[in-house]
Amino acid sequence: MDRDKKSESKTPWRLLPVLINLSEKHVCVIGDAPESERYARFLAGCTSHLSVLCEEGSDELQAMADEGRLILLIQSYSREALYGMDVVFCVSGSEPLIRDVSAICRTMGIILYTAGRPDKSDFMLDADHFTD
Repeated sequence: MDRDKKSESKTPWRLLPVLINLSEKHVCVIGDAPESERYARFLAGCTSHLSVLCEEGSDELQAMADEGRLILLIQSYSREALYGMDVVFCVSGSEPLIRDVSAICRTMGIILYTAGRPDKSDFMLDADHFTD
């Protein structure tokens, strides 16, 4: 099949709309409240293997952890926290953190979504799911 190279170069993002079954995937959200809370509320309904990594927790995240809906890791980011993860949602605005998480996910073959950074993400999301 011949492809027109000129038309391909004009489109920087070619997206295929898909639905992903996360039910048995190990998913990690990295970032502090309230952003991590929004993602955790939604993702807790998608997987029973949800971890939230943040330096400062919140009452809502702690309540979700107490209910068994997620594992709350109140600590500084470490690469080791990503071991065993299938999908990572980095919702931090810290550029150094985004760069490191992106590099580790690429190296380890972990699917990555970085909020507001399609250049660092493996997929895009409909932001309407994550609004209050």
